[in-house]
Amino acid sequence: MGKRLTVGVLIGNAHTSHPTGLINGICDSAKGRDVNVVFFLGTQSTAFYKQLAGKREDFDYQYNTIYDYAMLANVDVLIIAYGSLCIFEENHDLKRFLERFSGVPYILLEDVAPDDQDVYLIADNYDGMRQCVEHMILEHDYRKICYLSGPKDNRDAMERLKAYRDTMGKYGRFVGTDMVAYGNYSEYVDDIVEELFEKNPDVDAIISANDEMTTAVYRVCEQHGMQVGCDIGVTGFDNTERSGYADPPLTTIAQDSYNMGRIAFEKACNIASGKTETSARLPVDFIQRESCGCSNRVLNKEEQEEERYVNEMKLRDTVEELRQFQHKAWMGPFLMRDLMQETRDEKHFFSKAVKALHEVGARSVRIYVLKRPLIYKKGSKWKAPTQLYLAARYHKNKVTTYDVKDRPVMDLKHGGMFADKSSNDRAYIYMNFLLFEGTRQYGIMSLEIEPDAISYFYLLSLQFGTSLRFFEMSRREIESRQKLKEKNEVLGVIASYDELTGIYNRRGIMENLVEFNHAHAGERAYLLIGDLDHLKQINDIYGHTEGDCAIRTCAGILKEVLGEYGDIGRFGGDEFIAVFLDKEELNRDIFIQTIHEKCEIYNENSGKPYYVNLSMGAVEFVCGEKNDFKEMLRHADEFLYQAKQSRRKSIRKDEV
Repeated sequence: MGKRLTVGVLIGNAHTSHPTGLINGICDSAKGRDVNVVFFLGTQSTAFYKQLAGKREDFDYQYNTIYDYAMLANVDVLIIAYGSLCIFEENHDLKRFLERFSGVPYILLEDVAPDDQDVYLIADNYDGMRQCVEHMILEHDYRKICYLSGPKDNRDAMERLKAYRDTMGKYGRFVGTDMVAYGNYSEYVDDIVEELFEKNPDVDAIISANDEMTTAVYRVCEQHGMQVGCDIGVTGFDNTERSGYADPPLTTIAQDSYNMGRIAFEKACNIASGKTETSARLPVDFIQRESCGCSNRVLNKEEQEEERYVNEMKLRDTVEELRQFQHKAWMGPFLMRDLMQETRDEKHFFSKAVKALHEVGARSVRIYVLKRPLIYKKGSKWKAPTQLYLAARYHKNKVTTYDVKDRPVMDLKHGGMFADKSSNDRAYIYMNFLLFEGTRQYGIMSLEIEPDAISYFYLLSLQFGTSLRFFEMSRREIESRQKLKEKNEVLGVIASYDELTGIYNRRGIMENLVEFNHAHAGERAYLLIGDLDHLKQINDIYGHTEGDCAIRTCAGILKEVLGEYGDIGRFGGDEFIAVFLDKEELNRDIFIQTIHEKCEIYNENSGKPYYVNLSMGAVEFVCGEKNDFKEMLRHADEFLYQAKQSRRKSIRKDEV
């Protein structure tokens, strides 16, 4: 049996109407097929909470990184809904974006592929908007038609804007600079619509580049006391489900995002199988309703009865959906609250997490984490991780968690994110959410869920990211307490430094001696005492300033030679202590010899009238719990005494 085909899907703004249609089309096409599908979802939300809570720090840039994780899924082909994700890309460049997935064939949605041989699907935006503008001019004779465009760097938006400008020009309608405003395709563009009204008080119609933004247009019209369809004409683009329920129903252009998703999936499978596919512009239809100013046709009795029945069924479905959402809205936060109370260890934490996600509707759950949190700040250079680690999963009613050291590595070398046996027993459809909190990325949450649950699990992913941050801080606090406890067992105070030399003082070196001993249990090491020769003579003859200079010189030489092999501290006035591992490149004899050589080099070049030398004594020991440092220091001091017998009799250079 050959390898099962895996289709990766990159979609931004995933909780809005058009991307939702794409997702549903792809999922329905994949059902019953022996094909894996993995979605990497950009779920940007800045527009939402800027509208509700004012200006807040924007972390939506984090979602732009989730698409790179698709490379760790070892996909055979990509469906890239670039029109939905480029909105949020800073300084986006299609060709540069595609280079991130070099070597993986793809089909591009909502944009035109830069290379002729590559395949794309895009709606006939120009013809759709042309029909809409012509209707507003020819049927209603609107004179001042303003336009609410999508982002300037979005091809769908720019094609629709061009059709608006061309058609307005064709029929002699003036288009001033202030008559066009640019939104972000979300419904939270009230401030932009308000500005459009302020600059165009005589506006009699607004054409929006999509249906989502017309929600804001309706709100602002109501605030101005204007009735849509009577005082002002409004149209949209997409024919989302909500457009038919708007009051009044929204005149719009129907592009079938569901069908685009189905076509994209079929073409992607063919491309991965080596078949030749072609690009296409998909036809759109003008949907005439009442928001443009058209009168609604009077229904006969039979039609009225049918409409009443349909509306009752829709209302019943809506009430049930609200009931289920309310249940989940309460249950989810409670589960995450319980998770934030779990700080015993990571296995318990992740076990609780996957159980919680299953309890609220995920059929299968996989939690991937980075080796350590990745700090990614806005504006900094992004480097995609090359490895993830499987921390926990829920599969076939079984929870599996791993100790940190035993977590399976998920990278291309090991087959990718879904290479383990549990994910290959059948075809799967996973939705992938980024786990982050602020500037810190933790990993990926992969779920088998229904597409209509994406918004809910997106909210849970945010709460989960916060829980991971809380867990991280809690563990750090526990570790800090433990370290503080160990320090208090030795001295009862935090380690301090010697003000003169910048190295550890007596307390500091003794505390670090204990930590060094614990950290290197079973390894051979040395404990050394060094004494600055004739410090009293230097102080008496040249003054204490020169004595301090000599002490600092010794500390610097000891620190330079020791490097990262151990710790050093000033034990008393002219005494130093060093502890370091027995290494081939730095054993006791090498250390002492190097110190003497460094001192001689200093003496030759210092320009001082006195010599700086160290006498040293050292003892060898094996790190472990039973070491008696007081006794070891006594033995080292005996070796130091012997070394002093061969020191210079005088430190004055003019007496030599």
